[in-house]
Amino acid sequence: MINLDRSKDRLVQVTSEFARIGVAFERIAAVDAAGISKAPRLTGAETACFRSHQLCWRMIADGSQPYGAIFEDDVVFGHDASSLLRSTSWVPKDADVVKLETFLDPVRIDRQRHEVAHGYSVTRLFGRHHGAAAYILSKSAAKKLLRLTKHLRSPVDNALFDPATLTFVRLTVYQMVPAPCIQSQWVSREDKPESLIQQRNLAPKQDTVGEKIHKHAARAILLLRNGTFRGTEKVVIPYRAQE
Repeated sequence: MINLDRSKDRLVQVTSEFARIGVAFERIAAVDAAGISKAPRLTGAETACFRSHQLCWRMIADGSQPYGAIFEDDVVFGHDASSLLRSTSWVPKDADVVKLETFLDPVRIDRQRHEVAHGYSVTRLFGRHHGAAAYILSKSAAKKLLRLTKHLRSPVDNALFDPATLTFVRLTVYQMVPAPCIQSQWVSREDKPESLIQQRNLAPKQDTVGEKIHKHAARAILLLRNGTFRGTEKVVIPYRAQE
């Protein structure tokens, strides 16, 4: 669980959230934007957020377990999330990443879903889906991502969940349906301090020539790997709140 040293109020809140579902976590001190040089085309906050996730990827890559679960400190857990997090037996064998959250935006997924447990299923993710507050990452994918992100070209959630990036198209990414996690901004904000980890610059940016080539190459690879979008659908991934 990624948390800035200066976000003590958010640590209190997220500690309570993990305690509520009875799951232990390891706190990772987030990289602070105040102490680093920002990457080209990214804000200081976006750069720091990406570096924070890379710390987690390194731990998974160097660890002994086949998977790791990464959370930001504004995560809220839904129904029976604890059962899902206590086992990896349901994770598809070919999965590099399983996204556990929803941003409540329409996203393109495979129509075919694979039932896992407790009313949840997983399906391939083919469209852009914002957010990196909750996902499972395989050890092999962590190693791959560290190789592919030596130079930062986009915010971390784009690198993981945007088909216009070469990182996404080199991964096999699944989405859990419904989502057992959501960022606190999408639920009641009462007594929920704002997370400082993933503050985004939402102002549109003009792509450079290199970035346009990068995006065209990513789309071409995606089509080569998966063919057309026949058999997919665009839906809003629902959040399954605590019952």
